Amino acid sequence: MALQLNRRYVQYFFEPVAESFEEGFWEAVKRRELVFQRCGKCREWMHPPRPMCYKCKSFDLRWEKSTGKGKIYSYVTFTREVNPLYVVPFEVVLVEMDDEKPVRMIANMLDTTPEELYIGMPVELDFYDVSEKHTIPIFKKRKA
Repeated sequence: MALQLNRRYVQYFFEPVAESFEEGFWEAVKRRELVFQRCGKCREWMHPPRPMCYKCKSFDLRWEKSTGKGKIYSYVTFTREVNPLYVVPFEVVLVEMDDEKPVRMIANMLDTTPEELYIGMPVELDFYDVSEKHTIPIFKKRKA
């Protein structure tokens, strides 16, 4: 099922709260790009954003563009309402990025049914306009 939102609730439930070290991520999403932090010292990829490299403790973190391609590492299908914003059923996936390992990212799926999902399924990034001023990254089946 394609992700569907109860539009009457969007104004109450969607306002991402970004810490100062996350702003680069959300600014890129507004431009319809996916970026992840990468350490300038040890070159480790990181997500979610953080103020310091977890591996070498460097503060030299840079935003680098992602290919947006990955594989489903895990997923869940919600069949009961957990938030009135989301129309059930809807899927949430944990995607392991192909070119930015060890990054894994949680997002919704676009235009799939629960029966179509499987561990290892190739997916690619897309963007979903929640409202006129809010966009979120979302995944869809990867085209061959």
